[in-house]
Amino acid sequence: MPKRHANEWDRIQRAVEKSLMEPFGEELTGGIASGHQWIPAADVYETPERWVVKMEVAGISREDVEITLEDRTLIVRGHRPDPCRTGKCKFRQVEIDYGHFERRFVIPRSVNAEQVTASYRNGFLVIELPKSEKSEHATVTVVVEPSES
Repeated sequence: MPKRHANEWDRIQRAVEKSLMEPFGEELTGGIASGHQWIPAADVYETPERWVVKMEVAGISREDVEITLEDRTLIVRGHRPDPCRTGKCKFRQVEIDYGHFERRFVIPRSVNAEQVTASYRNGFLVIELPKSEKSEHATVTVVVEPSES
């Protein structure tokens, strides 16, 4: 698929995901003051040894991210704080989303839940889900390890 079509498809997918997260019957006010949810970009890929979820979450501290694996669903929640929460600044242009986010990924059954790791470096959260021969069902919380600078 040509890159421009892939980018357009990604934009459409995010718009659909965002609309599904909004409550029915409520008007979307958007903007920084509303505390709306946003959807960080993510890549999901497979290597021979593991599945990898890489999310673009610049400006978020690792303490503001929660990662949970529940059966076959990887749930990533977090919060990017509003840089102008004091209300003393006036934005002239706003392109960066702030507030809470949540992403859910259905993962294969053949993941070793006890060996899932996460790291945060250069604005990217990387979650590695090692493959396993057997099917496991578990609920685990994953700790984001500090990066090695």
